[in-house]
Amino acid sequence: MMKKFVLAIVITVSLSSCYTMVHVSGTGASKSVVVKKKQWFALWGLVKLNHVDPKEMAGGVNNYTVKTEFTFKDMLLNIITFASSCEAQTITVIK
Repeated sequence: MMKKFVLAIVITVSLSSCYTMVHVSGTGASKSVVVKKKQWFALWGLVKLNHVDPKEMAGGVNNYTVKTEFTFKDMLLNIITFASSCEAQTITVIK
């Protein structure tokens, strides 16, 4: 029984897809200055627990790229925190 459970978890993690959304502000990033923050949600994504503002992360620059994604690391973290209804995603600003 335990082997089946572990196998199911391994298959779920290995087959789950990580998604990425990219938004470009202005002409996009011109340098490779990267700022990353975690956005936390409760109730499986319905309620934001913290405020992550990409414009604020850009530090007043008008040309930047925002990447919002569930990374593999986020997916592993979300498996652990699933029972408490919390999940995280990574927001990256490249300016």
